[in-house]
Amino acid sequence: MISKVLKARIYLIIILFLFTTPFIASWYLVFFTDFKKNDQGVEHGELIVPVLKVGPIYAQSINSQEVRELKDKWILTGFTQERCDDRCEQLLYKLRQIRLAIGKDIDKVDRLVISIDNLQSHVEQYKGQNIIVDPDERDRLYVLFQQVENFDQGSIFLIDPYGFLMMQYDFDAEPKGIIRDIERLIKNSK
Repeated sequence: MISKVLKARIYLIIILFLFTTPFIASWYLVFFTDFKKNDQGVEHGELIVPVLKVGPIYAQSINSQEVRELKDKWILTGFTQERCDDRCEQLLYKLRQIRLAIGKDIDKVDRLVISIDNLQSHVEQYKGQNIIVDPDERDRLYVLFQQVENFDQGSIFLIDPYGFLMMQYDFDAEPKGIIRDIERLIKNSK
């Protein structure tokens, strides 16, 4: 038979083993293996490193001539060609739907299209869409965005409320991923 003292010591050793094993295993994995060495992280886009200071952005709503400064919001941004074609319409639709899907934080997200076309044929469908019509402002932003490594004019970009260009998403990126990123950023910026 096993004495009560020996039985208590065995229980103590088992309890110590159960509590120390995870710490020892994690220490070993982090410092002596390639565990998660090439992990991509949780973002669905490409983080722009270093972030670029965009500065003040002056835009007008597609259904208004009033020019206003876009500030204190997350800004989903895209570029279009000279004439709004199918890809341009997809961009407008995607930006609107992503913003609508944000839900209760919709007032913290804005959308911007940098285009030569004034998009007047889309006024009814995309009310509230911001556009850059001033050629100097458009050129300034285009040159600034070109500084991004792997710049693609067809991408969707995210500007933070402080005016820094920080994320780039492929045009074909899953909208759910963009929405999750924005929700996580909004939550963590409170």
